[in-house]
Amino acid sequence: MNLQPYVAQGQVLGQAVLTPQQMSSMNFAREEFDKLIGILVPLIDPLICREEEGVASDIARHIEQIRIFSGNFCWRHRHLGASYGVVGKDGD
Repeated sequence: MNLQPYVAQGQVLGQAVLTPQQMSSMNFAREEFDKLIGILVPLIDPLICREEEGVASDIARHIEQIRIFSGNFCWRHRHLGASYGVVGKDGD
C-alpha cells in the first residue's frame, strides 16, 4: 500500500475565448440540435413510456447530457454570436 500523499499534476488553463464567429457557429449548432430534438422526441416518447432501459432511454439521456455539458451550446454568450451574423444561411 502506498502511503505517500497524492500530488495532483497538471496545468492551470486560462479562460477559453470564443470569437464572435465561433459563437455564431454555436448559436447555429443549438438551432440545429433543437431541430433534431423536434424530430427525435416524437419518435422516442412512446418508447420511453414503455421501457425503463433501451435505445429510447439512451437517446434521451444523451440529449440531456449534451445540453448540460455543452452549457446548452454556450447559451449565456449567445448575443455575442448574434452580433456577428448568421451561420448556415446564404451559402455559409
